[in-house]
Amino acid sequence: RDSGLEAAVRLVGDVRWEEMLSAKGIIVGTPVRFGSIDWEIKKLFDVTAFQDYPGPLSGKVGGAFTAGGDPGSGAELALLSLLHVLLNHGMVIQGNAYSSHYGPIALAESSEDSIVSKCYDWGQHWSRLVRKVSE
Repeated sequence: RDSGLEAAVRLVGDVRWEEMLSAKGIIVGTPVRFGSIDWEIKKLFDVTAFQDYPGPLSGKVGGAFTAGGDPGSGAELALLSLLHVLLNHGMVIQGNAYSSHYGPIALAESSEDSIVSKCYDWGQHWSRLVRKVSE
């Protein structure tokens, strides 16, 4: 919102292929499922892989976040797995040298203020890349 970009928030079942194609960037969130991404998120990208693949998401900025229980719950593994999916679609991923290197992770022990702050900072970093790539 502060970046000047417009966001559309969708549950995975409400995501439409046309919206993904018209978006300048796509951020995907997933809960941790046995150290990996949620099956519905995986299915979304598996199905879209057969629609005009390869290439329709190529060059779009991608990003990911996740939520897990405790440290060691697999949250970072799930996040990296999700980034691999986005990279396989040709999306541009930018790390962050300062914090949340791969994307924000919310754990049960994290305070709400900490989670919001990390997500906000990461989102600002991500939106700068979207603006650069979209120029």
